This record gives sequence, structure tokens and C-alpha cells, in this order.
Amino acid sequence: MKKKNITTKAMTMAVAMSMVAGMCPSTVFAATGSQVAKDGVYTSTKHVVNNPDDENEWTEYDVQVKLTVENGKFSDIVVEPLGGYNAGESASYFSKAYDKSKGIKTKLVGQAATEDTIKSWDTVGSATRTSEAVKAAALEAIQSAEVATSIDTSALEQAIASATALNQSDYTAESWQAMQAALTTAQSALAAKESQAAVDQAAKSLNDAIGALKKTEAAVENEYSYVYVGMTWAEYWANEGIYQAGNTTSSDVQDSHGEYDKGAFDTVTRATTNHGLHRGSFQCAATIYDTEGNSYAISNWNSSTEIVLTDGSKAVFTPSDRKTGEPAKINGITLDHYDVTGLKYVPVKVKTADLSTLKENYAVVENGGTLSGGYAENNLKSYSVTANVTENTYGLKEAEKSTDGNTFTFSARKNEGTESGIKDQALKTATGIKPEVKTASGSYGEFLRVDLNGDYGDLGSNMQAVTWTYYGNDSTYTTAIGTYGTKFAADNWMHKSMGIQLGLTDSIRCQLPEGTDGTGYWKLTVRALGYEDYTYEFHATADNIVAKEQDATEEEKAQLQAKVTEAEGLKETDYTASSWSNLQTELKESKDLLTKDKPTESEVKEQITHLTEAINNLVKAETKETYVLMNIPYAAFYKAETINNDVEVDAFTSATLNKTRTTGLAGGSYHANEDGSKIDGITYAVKVDSSVDLTKYKEVKDTDKVEITVTNRGKTSTTTLEGKDTLFQNETYAYYPLTEAPANYKEVSLDENGNLVFSEVKGQGAKALTGVTAELLTRSSYGDYQLNLDGLPKDEITSSNVNAVVVKTTDGTAYGMRHLENIWRGNELAWSTGYTDSVHGCPTSSAHYASMMGKTIDSIEYYTTNGLYTIDIEDLYVPVKFAKAEDAVKVADADISAGKTTIDLNLQDDFDPEYIVDGLDVTVEGNVLTYKKATTGREAASVDPGKYTLTVKDKNGKYADIVTSFILTTADMPATYDRENKKLVEAEGFEADALSAYIGNISSVNVDGTDYKASGRGAVQIIDKDGKIKTDAAPFKDAEAGKEFQITVTATGYTTPLTFTYKVAGETPAPSVVDTSALEASIAEADGLKEADYTADSWAAYQAALANARSVAEAKESQEAVDQAKATLDAAKAALVKAEQPTEINTSSLAKAISDAEALKEADYTADSWKALQSALTNAKNVLEAKESQTKVDDAANTLNNAIKGLVKKSAQTTQTTNKTNNTTNKTGTTAKASGTKTGDVTSVLGWLGLAVSSLGAGVGGVTWKRRKRK
Repeated sequence: MKKKNITTKAMTMAVAMSMVAGMCPSTVFAATGSQVAKDGVYTSTKHVVNNPDDENEWTEYDVQVKLTVENGKFSDIVVEPLGGYNAGESASYFSKAYDKSKGIKTKLVGQAATEDTIKSWDTVGSATRTSEAVKAAALEAIQSAEVATSIDTSALEQAIASATALNQSDYTAESWQAMQAALTTAQSALAAKESQAAVDQAAKSLNDAIGALKKTEAAVENEYSYVYVGMTWAEYWANEGIYQAGNTTSSDVQDSHGEYDKGAFDTVTRATTNHGLHRGSFQCAATIYDTEGNSYAISNWNSSTEIVLTDGSKAVFTPSDRKTGEPAKINGITLDHYDVTGLKYVPVKVKTADLSTLKENYAVVENGGTLSGGYAENNLKSYSVTANVTENTYGLKEAEKSTDGNTFTFSARKNEGTESGIKDQALKTATGIKPEVKTASGSYGEFLRVDLNGDYGDLGSNMQAVTWTYYGNDSTYTTAIGTYGTKFAADNWMHKSMGIQLGLTDSIRCQLPEGTDGTGYWKLTVRALGYEDYTYEFHATADNIVAKEQDATEEEKAQLQAKVTEAEGLKETDYTASSWSNLQTELKESKDLLTKDKPTESEVKEQITHLTEAINNLVKAETKETYVLMNIPYAAFYKAETINNDVEVDAFTSATLNKTRTTGLAGGSYHANEDGSKIDGITYAVKVDSSVDLTKYKEVKDTDKVEITVTNRGKTSTTTLEGKDTLFQNETYAYYPLTEAPANYKEVSLDENGNLVFSEVKGQGAKALTGVTAELLTRSSYGDYQLNLDGLPKDEITSSNVNAVVVKTTDGTAYGMRHLENIWRGNELAWSTGYTDSVHGCPTSSAHYASMMGKTIDSIEYYTTNGLYTIDIEDLYVPVKFAKAEDAVKVADADISAGKTTIDLNLQDDFDPEYIVDGLDVTVEGNVLTYKKATTGREAASVDPGKYTLTVKDKNGKYADIVTSFILTTADMPATYDRENKKLVEAEGFEADALSAYIGNISSVNVDGTDYKASGRGAVQIIDKDGKIKTDAAPFKDAEAGKEFQITVTATGYTTPLTFTYKVAGETPAPSVVDTSALEASIAEADGLKEADYTADSWAAYQAALANARSVAEAKESQEAVDQAKATLDAAKAALVKAEQPTEINTSSLAKAISDAEALKEADYTADSWKALQSALTNAKNVLEAKESQTKVDDAANTLNNAIKGLVKKSAQTTQTTNKTNNTTNKTGTTAKASGTKTGDVTSVLGWLGLAVSSLGAGVGGVTWKRRKRK
């Protein structure tokens, strides 16, 4: 076939395949990302791989995942274990990945059937390998699904819901009829779901029809809107049924604080900057004025110096300077005063027709708008919430437009509602409040005062107004004789740490009924944003009512002066800035009060209380402490952590020198030896006592660097650590200074002998983790016991950030864990108690943990770089071990037909044994173990050969299970090799089950003398689960067609090995032709060279290359070897160095050649070759006689020697002719060297051309065969 034809066919095939792909419908493309899969069942299988990192052997197996999709969701997920599955080894891991609390079925059933849903499932930490395979199979299954034709009907459903909620009587008949027609069409479109376009159009038409509805005049008149309105004190109280409601009269009489608070419901005005600026902005409309007439309406405060105004802009507030007397300023201008005019967020119902007028004349926040206020300080918190006023909002007022057309009156509030008026927030009820009726003081002008402490902060931040209802002597609180409203700052106040302070002021707004003095029964009601009213009923006595104000006595003023003197004697540097600032505020007010002409008794007593509290509330400033990160040996670190356990925690000695030096595996630890032969301890933050001299130890600096090169899993990498990270490979007690105090630390000091001692970990409390499950194993590759923790937060606890772990038992004993031997990957803990001597070549340390046997674990503590964590787990009993398994129980191997075998038992006297073997029914009597196959059928089945695991359980539960294994064997061979199909099949007389059992027990496969493990680490799969030879397995890679391999299969339980020959498919290729002509020519050139002409070194190198060239030319192993030998020989020749030539002409070689020639007989050689010899001989004699130059002498000798070598014996010619005539192959002597294809050999060229054509035909035939197979 010509090259052009091959190209044409290949192009034709490519075009055809493209056309076939183009004809496929688009729905066959896989469901990916968030695309929902079409309803159906999708299945895939993946292999559970034993990762080399696991460091323990277990049998790999397949898992099949079946996804059932209904209505776009996973209605069921079924996972089944397939070939190779060993329930004894893998059942718990399989269940965790499948149907336990974090399994794929538990997490994903009911979720959207998408690839993203499967990707969102976190693989189970304690069943990593199984869950990875399950997840991969699930992804492959969903990716095989077609994309569901999805129609989004949510907008249409919403439109229908909106339409059906409307009342026909509110709208004109014509517009209602049009809407109903659109509604009918929409409902039909929803039922049909013909297309997305049809659904969208129906939704649009219905929404348009709803928007086009026209209300009747009656409906318009009765339509209301619900908003928040800002109103004055008088407007708020006008219809609330209180004393002097709506009265705005002010008073020019000052109270004891110099404030004009004795009016009715006028504006509250303040000249001082010490109080009210921050707190007035929580619920009140507060405005600041400067001395230049500018006003600043406050929304809230971002900080103590930054004000957010109602228009969204910001202003800078500068507090007054008490030391210099500099006044307070706003935006650099001196503050004059501020007003509190009323409340800013009152829920109101207003006719929709009047809403625009209301908004023109009042501050209105509509639903969806933001309510904000306040400044966060101690118990008081600022807020920012979203308005959501409805007819059901608690405390709702109704607005009615006045006759002037601009102003409104507001009804009494209604408390029937159950909603808060705030989006996504339920109506709150105040709890934890601790009210206290105060002893009469009158320090702020009040005659009766109640303080609310306890959990008051949120109520205080949302407090709007307070009513006081007076019942006189009516203890039933039935008949009120007076009700009084209040104003913020004048009557109501909240302190950042000293509670809500509520008072009744002797004022126009509060005058007691004639004949009463305030004693008797009262009910106090706090109205707050988003709250049900808080009420408190109490009985006021004469001790609570302020009598006529008395001047303070000299003794009382002296007490205040003593407190002032005490405060002035304190040092600012000893205390925090915040607490010192509070003291200075109270100190200034105390001094101002003492300068007053006649301070009252109540004022002085109140100020003594405030100044005393300010002194007592001072917070000491932290002195500069020294903190470092330090390398602490395990024993020293854990001594204070492992209570009731005096056995020290040893360093971890390692035989594997890479993991100890890998930060990702041993992070949080340190090692002093650079070779990583052990882990010495823990790197942890330390607070250094002044008695410790750090100069005795190595200080790590930011400029320090350490390079660590490790090889893990065959990959070598180098990590460069810098600064504090170099502690990982550094000396014991090496340290790195910290600039800030860490959240957690140990304290280090010196004992009586001058040794470093470390306290328990201090600082931030441990975070309690919930949702963590623990599983205790008594069989582990890492020790005698293993504790697996599932559900640890992966972003907080990792294998690289755990410093320490402490396991605690119910008797109060604690056990410290070490990296690698005890702590692995953060979530796996293991330890030995004397029955596991080493783990992966590393000796174990068990003394510290031995006492844990027989106890119950109830909690675990993690010490990490992120902080401390405590896990309260369900109690786990640690069963007792008393011997190694092989010393406690031994079972002899036996033939499957024997039905019994011997068992040696060395159990404790109180060990009550129960014997279990998976797949067998067993009984033990004395030292005989009898077995038969476990079956549910009527007839007993034959026992399968293989490895069996015996578990001996203690019925009392005291002792750990003892597990050992034994092998049941057979000499039968149930398998034979099918050469044609290249697979193992049933041997004659055996069924498929016997073959399957045999394949499952294959332990190794030997290929041409090399053993390959069939399972576990480093396994190479030669034979598939179905018995087929894996033709692409490593031993067969790049093997030529026709090559044969001798294979021997070994299976556990089968004493007879299976041996067969596997032949690579295809014909054995013809041997390649090696052309040595160029090499032979280079070798021939050596004959013309003389050793005497060159230096000894260069000649020796040339002779070595020449010897190699002759050997390669003889072997003809490959063209590459021949070409390389020629290149080496030519290079050695070119490198020959000429030796210095003597002036005397040496004729010895020429004379010898002449002598050799004359000794020959003409009769022995052909005429032509003899004639050439005689000519060379004559010339040689002439040159010898002349002795003109050394060159001519040497040339004559060479020519004569060549003529001698060129002589042809008459007998040799005859033999060669005979061989050609008989067309035989002679592989000895000269003829063998001459064999091989030469340029110009027509027969050979035609042979190679034929082979090329055959190969081409095979290639084209292969294409045709594949196409037939696809059909």
C-alpha cells in the first residue's frame, strides 16, 4: 500500500469519527458541576488502594457505587464491596465511608444530584482510603449521567402565590378579570412545564397583570403602610394616658446638677460633654451644636472620636482635655451644647395615601431601611438592623394627619402584636434583670430611683421610654392614681457597667397626687425596641423617697476630699488607659462638686460612691513579661500535664530518619540530632521567670537558616527553615524571643537545684469540641492500642500543628503522647503497653502507658499552635493484654480435608474464651480446634483453602481480643492457563467459585525468576481479578511480539504452584541487521600504525579502544554498540601523540619482512597474490640498500607485510567456492565474520522490503479489526 493511500484512509477515518460525534445528541454529555443529572441509576467501580503512607498491610479491594436519581435528587446511594474485600480487615472502614454518620449515603441522600454535591462530601478521616475510592466511583458514576432538562418554575410559583393571596373586593372588576385570566394561563404553564421560555412568559404576564390591578376607592382609603417614625417627646407621649401628656412647657429652674430638667416634655438640653453624647444616640434623636451655629444630627458612633451623622457623613469629636482645660470640639470647632429631642424609631401605621406627607415632615425609615445607633462600650452594644414593621408589630402607633395637612398625631401604642419590627429577629423578652429600689439620694434631681442590673446590656441599648404607674396604698396594683412618662437623660439613663438607672424627677411632668408622698406601690414599665415591655412592681418606703434636700455636712465633704486625695495619689502608668480615663472623669466631677458653694448631701454621697467605684475598677497595666518559643524535652513538658502518672515520657527513637525531619508529619516537635534518629520533645511558648538566665541557652534569631533534605515515598525534597522555624532542628532549650504574649504558654522557673521546671499550660481556656467520635482498636500496626478520632476540625488540628496530646482516664490519670510513635496525622493516636516491641523498625516505649490497661478513657486534650482543645468522648474501656498474640494462642496449619488442627493456649485463669473464625464454624476442646465451613444451606460445604483469622474473645470483657492466623491448604489446583485467551480458567473438574477463591488468594507471581507481590505495599498486579493476564504489567512493558515469559503463581493455601508460559501477542520480529563495515575499516587502519611512533600513554589508550572495537565487531549485538565502538576508536586514533624520532634509520622491521617473504613457497599461493608479493619484495630490497629515510624504510616494510598478508592459498579459494555453490551457512572462521547484509545485496534489500510491507499490512489490518470490533 502506498503512503498516499495510508494517509487518505487515516483522514477518512478521522472525518467519519468526527461526523459520528457530531450526530450524537447534546444530552449525552456528562452532568458536571452544578448540572442536575437526569433521573435514573448510575453505577461505577473503583479500587481501594493501600497507600504506602499507611505503613500497614491490608488487602486491597473494589467498591461499586450505585446512584439512584429521582426528581433531580439522590433518592438512594448503594455501595457494595467487591473482589478482594476482607470483612475482618475493612468492615469498619467500609461502613464509615458508606452509611455511618459521615458516610456518603448519610450525607448525600436527598441532596441535589450534581457533581458539586458529591465533591462537597468530605472524605472520612478515619476511613481515608475507602472513602476516597467511594468518592471517585460516585464522581465517575454521576459524570456518566445525562444532564436533566431542568425548568426553573420558582418565579412562576411566586407569581401565582402572590396572585392567589389578593382580595377581589380591593380591585376594579376589569383589572381583576384580566389578572384572573393571566393566573389561569400561569397555572396551566406550571402544570405543563413545556419549556423554560413558556414558564418565564407566563410568570411575566401574571406579574404584569398584578401590577396593572387598579384598586377601588374604598381599598385605597383603607390601605396602610408600616414604617418607623422619629417624633418628639411630646408627640410620643401625647396619647399614652400619662400626666401632662403632650405638654411641652420648659422650666427655668435648675436641678442640683445645674440642668434644666424640671420642665414637661420639652427638649432635653445638655451643656456638659461628660455624659450623654454616646448613649443618647442609641434610641434618641440627638443633635450637637458648635459655637459657630453648626448642627450635627447623630446616627451612631464608630469610635469614641468618630461620629456617623444621619446623612451618612462623619464628624470628628475631640474630648475635652481635663489637664489643660481645653474644651471639647467637633470638626475642630468648640462644642456648645447638644439636644435630645425625642425618639428616632417608633413603629407606626399610616394610611398609604398620607405616607408621602409623613415623610416630608418627619424622619421616616421604611421597611428594608437600616436602624442604627449607639457606641459599643462594655455591656452596651451598638446595633445596625433592618426595618420590618407590620400590622403585627409590638408597640405599634397609628398616625393621623392633622387638619393643617402637614402635621400628624400619634395614637397610643398597641401591645397586641407578636413581632419585633426588625427583620429576621423575634420579639425579645428581657430576662436576667436584677432590679433594685435605691435608698433615697436625689443626686441627679430624682425623688425616687430604681436601678436595673444583671443582664441589662441589650435592654439598655434598646431602651426608648419608661412609664411609672403609682397605685398608692393599693397592693393589688388594680387602681392607678397616677401615671408618669419620662425622657432620656433627664429621667432615664444606662451606664456601661453600672446598670440602667431610672428616676422620677420632681418636675412639671411628674407631680404626685395631693395627699401622697410617693410611698406605696409602683409599677415601672420599660419600653424598648424589639422587646416586649419589661415591668417591675415594687413597694416604696420612706427610705426610698427623697426628702427636702439638705446641705452636705463638713464631715461628708471631708470624706469626698479624702477620696479625691486617694485618687490623686495614684500613678497613671500603673493602670490601663480606659480605666484611668474613667477615674479622671469622676475625679473632675468630685473636685467640681467640692468647689460648689453649698453641695447637697445627696450629691456628695453619690459622688463618693462613684469615685470609690472608679478607684476600685482601675485595671492594672500589664508589666512587660518575657515570652519565648522553647524546645522542651517530652519528660519536662508532660511532667505538669500528666497527673497521677510518675513515669516519664521518653524521647522517640526512630529507625526511619526522614519522617522525624519532615515538618508536615512531625510539626510541633523538635529534634537535636541532624540525622533525625530521634524526636526529643516539643516546641512550645514559655513565659520566663526572672530567675532563669536565658544566656545559658541558644537563642534562635530571624537570620538563622537550616536546610533539611528528606526522601519520602521515593521523592527527595529540600526544605529551608528560617528564624523561629529552625527550632524544629535545634538544641534542647534553644529558644526564640516573642514580641507579644501568646494565647497559651507554660511558665519556666528554676527548682532548688537550678534545673528548669515547667508549669502546666496557662492562658486561654481550652475550646470544647463536639461531634467527635472515638474508636479504640486493640489491633494496630502502630502499637498495642490505637485510638481513631473522627470529626476533628481539619482546619484547626493537623499533622503539622499538634504540639502535644494528653489522654485522660476516669480515675484522673493522664498520659502524654509523642509525635510519630503516638501521634499520627493529628487524628490517630497509638501506644504500646509492653507487647509491641517495635513499629516499622522503631523501638517502642511502653512504660508510661502500661497502667492504662483496665482503665476507661473519657477525654483527650490537644495542644496546638491554634490553641487548646478538649474532647469529652463516650467512655472507652481499655481491655487488658497479658502476652503477645503469638505467645497466647498458636494454631497449626492443616489440610482442608483434615477437619481439625492443634491449638496451643496460654490464657489467664479468669479469661473465659469464645472462638471465632470468619467463614468457619469452629470448636475447641483441649488442644484440638475442629473446623467446618460456615453455611446456611442444608448440606455442609467444603472448606476453602487460604489464610484464616482466629479471634479469641473474653466473654467477661476484661481482656483484649487475641487474634492469630493459620492456613488451611490443599494440593489441588483449580486453575489452568488458557494460552489462547491469556487468562486463568477453571481446571477440569473445578467450578468457577473454586477458581475465584484461588485468584483471590494469589500472594505472588514469579516472572522469569523475579517475584512480584500481589497485594500490599509495592504490589504489582500481574493477574486481574477475572484471571486475565495484565499484558501492560511492568514485566511485560516494551516486550517484543512473540517474546515468552515463564510464570509461576503462588497462592496462599495452595501447595501446588501453577506454572505456565505467557507469550506476547504477535509474530517474532526478524533479527535486526548490524552493519560493521565502517568499524572494520577503522580496525584495518590500525595495522598501518607503529607503536614506536607514539607516546606510551596515547598508544595504550588506542590499543584499549582497538581491543574493544574488535570485540564489538565480533559480537554484533546492536548497531548502536557498533557505532559507539567506531567513534571511540576514531577518537583514540586522533588523540595519538607522536614520539620523538631518532636520527638513526632503523631497518630491522624491513629486514625481517624481507626474510619472511623469502621463506615462502610460490606453489602454495595463487599466481596473482604471489606476483604482488614479488613486486613488494623487490622494492623492499632496493629501499634497504638505499637507506634514504626512516619513512621510506617503514613504508616499504608495511607494503611488504601487507603483500604477505594478502597471499591467497589455493585450498582456501576452493572451499569458499564450494560454500557459495551449495548455498550453505557457515558460522565458523572467516565466513562467519563476513556474514550480514552488505550494501548492494539485492536479496537482502528485497527481504527487508517484504518485511516492511508485511508490517504495513498488519497495521492496516489492525485498524480494520478495531473497526469491526466497535461494531
